[in-house]
Amino acid sequence: MNAASISNEEKLRLQAEDRFRFLVDFIPQLVWFTDATGFHTYFNQRWTDFTGYTLADSVGPDMWNNLLHPDDRQRARDVWGHSLATGEFYEIEYRFKDKNGGYRWFLGQAQPQFDENGQIAQWYGTCTDIQEQKETEFALRKREQELERAYSDLEVKVTFRNLELEREVQELRRQLAQQ
Repeated sequence: MNAASISNEEKLRLQAEDRFRFLVDFIPQLVWFTDATGFHTYFNQRWTDFTGYTLADSVGPDMWNNLLHPDDRQRARDVWGHSLATGEFYEIEYRFKDKNGGYRWFLGQAQPQFDENGQIAQWYGTCTDIQEQKETEFALRKREQELERAYSDLEVKVTFRNLELEREVQELRRQLAQQ
């Protein structure tokens, strides 16, 4: 088909597709779509860059779960299954394996699109890298535990010192009473 035979409507559609692809490849999230049953039908370029999976490797009903950290797989299945069954907004934190075999934390979110009959037609989802936030959260939790231990140690020391001081005061009172 040459450029002269393309209708204005077709040109507009192609321009809209180009803009859409540019946008979903530009934003810093991994973008994905599924059909109403959860069968993955689309992933953006960031997905393929991060995972090393091609679009052909990525589409399917349960492919993404293979890239999740083993500790996150069942919970992810449960949360996604709940959203598919109810149409409720999907949100979860989990770890995805990158193309080098390392894991990074992501916030997964998806919203269903409903058809004119109120049935789910498609899901639109993103995965946002939250690795730095999780590392900060873990560091803060570790520091909080260290402070709690230090406080407990200090509390024990203060208690023992109070007991020692009380004993010394009692000894001084006893000595004064003998004079």
